[in-house]
Amino acid sequence: MKNLTNPVILLITIAFAHFVNDWYSLLIPPALPLLKETYKINYFQSGLLLSVPYLTSALLQSPIAHFSETHSKRKTVLTGGFLILSLSYIMFYLSNSYYSALLVTLLLGVGLGTYHPQGMGILSSVFKEKKGMAIGINGTGGALGYFFAPIAMGYLLSKYNTKAFLIVSAVGFVMALLIALIVKIEEKPIHTTIKSTITKELILLGLVAIVIPFYSRGIMSFLPSYFYAKGCSILDANIKASIMLLAGMVAQPLGGFISDKFGRRKTISYSYFLMGLFLILFIKFTSIIFLFFMGFFMSLSIPVRHAFASEVGGDKVNTNIAVVFGMVMIASSIAPSAVGALADSFGFVTAFGFNVAIAFFGSLLVWMIKTDNSQKA
Repeated sequence: MKNLTNPVILLITIAFAHFVNDWYSLLIPPALPLLKETYKINYFQSGLLLSVPYLTSALLQSPIAHFSETHSKRKTVLTGGFLILSLSYIMFYLSNSYYSALLVTLLLGVGLGTYHPQGMGILSSVFKEKKGMAIGINGTGGALGYFFAPIAMGYLLSKYNTKAFLIVSAVGFVMALLIALIVKIEEKPIHTTIKSTITKELILLGLVAIVIPFYSRGIMSFLPSYFYAKGCSILDANIKASIMLLAGMVAQPLGGFISDKFGRRKTISYSYFLMGLFLILFIKFTSIIFLFFMGFFMSLSIPVRHAFASEVGGDKVNTNIAVVFGMVMIASSIAPSAVGALADSFGFVTAFGFNVAIAFFGSLLVWMIKTDNSQKA
């Protein structure tokens, strides 16, 4: 039998990969104020720089996961994904026009389409009885990535302008090397079709899960611009925006633990309701305290949807997660442009307020997902 990586070391490595992946996914939003001025574009066009990679990622999630499980290539796909991410940021830096930059974001989407199904699927397979907890701890890596992205990029942009994109490209190469050297997992081909993965419950879970990208991608993409428009410097605007993501470092492992103990549906439903409530308070008072709690309850549900997806689909765990995450990424591709268009027409308050109704709707919809007696409701 193969000498497999110790589960704790594997969890740490996958969590660090999560950090790098999610950090990479939020490096363009901090630069939107500068890119908007450089390319002479509006908020809708700015949002497209985020929508295109998210849509590309959404379309590729399931095919990539299906390939990796059918051909036992999860580690290879993980490694390749980070190499592609590094290359995409080099090319983004070299772009000399808005449309060339927009074209490069297609490649960025390919890279972003690789981590989540493989990373979460590996952890679900290794930590079978405590997958919520393992995915929640892993979520801390993603939360740290989200948190540090606006701060790190805000600093690099203030010092080096758009050369920051070239600097950050080195991180993906390092991550790919670490995966190649450390990760040793059991790879068994699973020969089932993608169609067998698609269940009614999985689709309902995907519809519930699309609430989050309207917060994490839609609102978060324009928070730096929102604070910048209020007179903050580019660095201060990004530091304030990062407050929304700070709470995820505690909320994600807590959410996974709570869902293992009390149920996936309850955890998602209550967190969505409170997320909407704190968004109302933030809109009214513009306090970073309410922004923090909005981010806390947003992050609480993220690992829960991955654990839930592994339980309500077919035999291919990676592909189950990919279907739900693919739907999340479709919403992620729509959210920045939608919020940007609303901001152009009605202002940021209306653009952000639109998401309150979405959160409350998701809080109710999750109760339509049926579970068997072996799963936590």
